[in-house]
Amino acid sequence: MTEHWAGDGTLADDGTLVGVSWPLLRLAVAGLRAHAVRLLLTAFAVVVGVSFLAGTLVYGDTARAAFYDDLARSARNVDVVVEPAETLVSDETVARIRAVDGVAEVDGRVIAWLGLLDRDGRLLTQQGHVGYGLSLPGTASLAPYDVAAGRLPSAAGEVAVDKTTVAGTGFTLGAPVTLLDQAGTPHRLTLVGVLDLGVNRLFGGSPVAALAEPDLTRLTGTQRYAQVVIRAEPGVDPQTLADRVARVTDDPRLAVLTGDQLRHQLAEQAGKYVDGFLAVLIGFGLVSLTVSAFVIYNTFAILAAQRVRELSLLRCVGASRRQVGTAVLLEALALGLLASLGGLAMSLLVGYGLIWGRELVATDIPLHAPVVRWPTVAVAIGFGTLVAVLAALVPALGAGRVPPLAALHGSATAELRGSTGRRGRVRVLVAAGLAGAGLLAIVVGVPLAFPGLPLVLGGGMIVFLGAVVAAPLLVPRAVGVLGWLPGRLFGPVARLAVVNARRNPRRAAATTMALTVGVALMSMFAVLLETARDQTGRELTENFPVDFVLDRARVDGTPGVTRGPLPADLAGVLRADPAFATVAEVRLAPAPADPQVRVWSVPPEQLRGPIRPEVTDGDLADLRPGTVALDRRVAQARNIGLGDRFPLGLPTTPNDTGSADPAGSLIVVALYDDAPTSGAALVEWGQFTAAYGAGAANQLLIDLAPGVGTAAGRQALDGLLRAYPVVRLSSAADQADALSASLDELLGIFAALLGMSVLIALFGISNTLSLSVFERTRESATLRALGLSRRQLGRLLLAEAALIALVGALAGIALGVGVGWTAALGLISSYGHGLPVVPVGQLALCTGLACGAAVLAGVLPARRASRAPIVAAMANEG
Repeated sequence: MTEHWAGDGTLADDGTLVGVSWPLLRLAVAGLRAHAVRLLLTAFAVVVGVSFLAGTLVYGDTARAAFYDDLARSARNVDVVVEPAETLVSDETVARIRAVDGVAEVDGRVIAWLGLLDRDGRLLTQQGHVGYGLSLPGTASLAPYDVAAGRLPSAAGEVAVDKTTVAGTGFTLGAPVTLLDQAGTPHRLTLVGVLDLGVNRLFGGSPVAALAEPDLTRLTGTQRYAQVVIRAEPGVDPQTLADRVARVTDDPRLAVLTGDQLRHQLAEQAGKYVDGFLAVLIGFGLVSLTVSAFVIYNTFAILAAQRVRELSLLRCVGASRRQVGTAVLLEALALGLLASLGGLAMSLLVGYGLIWGRELVATDIPLHAPVVRWPTVAVAIGFGTLVAVLAALVPALGAGRVPPLAALHGSATAELRGSTGRRGRVRVLVAAGLAGAGLLAIVVGVPLAFPGLPLVLGGGMIVFLGAVVAAPLLVPRAVGVLGWLPGRLFGPVARLAVVNARRNPRRAAATTMALTVGVALMSMFAVLLETARDQTGRELTENFPVDFVLDRARVDGTPGVTRGPLPADLAGVLRADPAFATVAEVRLAPAPADPQVRVWSVPPEQLRGPIRPEVTDGDLADLRPGTVALDRRVAQARNIGLGDRFPLGLPTTPNDTGSADPAGSLIVVALYDDAPTSGAALVEWGQFTAAYGAGAANQLLIDLAPGVGTAAGRQALDGLLRAYPVVRLSSAADQADALSASLDELLGIFAALLGMSVLIALFGISNTLSLSVFERTRESATLRALGLSRRQLGRLLLAEAALIALVGALAGIALGVGVGWTAALGLISSYGHGLPVVPVGQLALCTGLACGAAVLAGVLPARRASRAPIVAAMANEG
């Protein structure tokens, strides 16, 4: 043949193609139109992946914009602000600032610690901290909050409380509210207003109350300012005014900022929760796009196999390998571009949905119109299109290798093999190399504990890449093994399903790996979180053997190593209640020679049962004046062993030679672990009182009487402690419940995020099955003609989908559990003891859901195949 097909539809005498770009583009568009239905699920997989990735960026931009807009509430009209770093601002400094040229208004803000009780008389705390008392705005235009209901206090005896606290406690306007002064004495004021603080993270979610100056001074003991805000006169540049104020204050302990710098600083404080969660979301978005790549690869590989005759005819009329491959890549480019645009549109819903679900990021994000910036558009379109083109690259190369004579064959389907012969051996070597490198990284990382976690997880990813390379060899064998028993039990239909699932190794491998990615990550997180739950439960049980711990809340906000003493009569009141078997009085104080070490002691008759720490070396029976028992971690850090002296600075009794140790060094007679208190050095009771004098306990350790449940004990304590509002109650059960709830929430978040990638994988299974049904139209009709019923044909296809999903889920669980178990083992070896925990129930549920969803995804393709007319289907070219 001396003439060839030219790119513009004409024939060229020299055997070259003329004007190739435009015709190839038309050919690609024609291919998309011809296979539009078959590519629909593939496009939707890209849409989902891109929408999730772009939606996270929309979420981040929208949240930041909302923070900046809402921060006008706490920094509105502020042109300059003075914030002390180490000391509070005095009235004299405020007077000098007011005299600065260009200052229109100045307001000093008092912010001090202030305890607030709920309606049951219990102290409201947030992460162990009490609330804040605020001054009233001296200038209305510089108010740091809005009034959501009622009014601001106008006289002594009135208070306004933030709306979050009001909603949580059930306070009502006009009702009494009890506040504590620095000494812990309660004072009753009338609630006259509800404050809206916006998203100011300064208070960290703690209760906030605004009071008139007499009450604020009386309760907090301060009249100095924690912040001074300034509004400039019209036409005065804020930076210029800030420089003038800085010259007047002339104190390195005072930071002078412009209003814009203040707003940026506050926005960063509020947005750090968004940034952390945004990084997690982007990671999961990339996982979703990776799964989409498997789906795209599989779809184009199947379409290339089904279009053998079409592609070979192009070769017959003169199209080169490069041109055929380019046409397939152009189809992928167009598909990726269109699907990315669809994903970008859907990302608005995803991003705004994340804003509505803002409790996931543990902060209140104000509602705001969705914000879409140009980087989001570029990332969405660029990533989606790039993933589509790269995923179609191998199928495009395979399409270019189709020989022209394939058009003369009766079969129009084929698949490039690469699992046998020399290529198969190369595949095995590459997979073995990757797996070996990954395992080496894991082995190196495990002994390093937490610092080695990136090595363990990175090694796990390399092992996974090795599994992807070996998948065409492994998946058919796995299908055969898992399908053996169903084939024996359910007869020919199940055996045919196994044969069909094994027929195209690359196709089955790509479909399986798409599901494996999501399930593996889900399994890994499940193992890590369940192990964390188990280890923390062990630590709580060992370190807190008592049922309840009572200590004093810091209502004055004074930092210190040791909390203040408890009411002196509290221990006697508790001992009088038969619900409590043990009430041990623990005293703690910083060591004079080493304030970082807390010395503790209990009366000798109370150092028994759960109060006794677990001794790892030595004997507590040797504890007497001049000796000490040390926490083993403190001893290891200071390289101290039994018989050594530990300089604590405590007065000692004369030693064997008749002289006292002037340095206050005590002889170590025991090392312990898992003590019921945070003290690090246990000394004899007489020595403690000799060093620190008589005093009340800093902690009370309480053990319930036999037969008294935790709930009943808690109820009894709550009733008794109403008379002691400064006493804080904690228990191992509360901490375990809080931890369990937190881990359950994390697992739910990860499951929801990874569910996106599993959903895409299910699209891939449905798409693969749909294309396989079309490919096997004549084969299915032949089976029908040989006596297979419609119902049996449908069951065959559903069984095939279930087998693929089962292999993918089990492979994902094996990889995820392996990496998660190894990473957890490394952490346990350094920070705990025992073995990692594998949540078998959760993993079994995940497997069942994956298989069930895969069967549902195969329902429509199975219905289509079973309803096709036999005669027409047998005439189909496939």
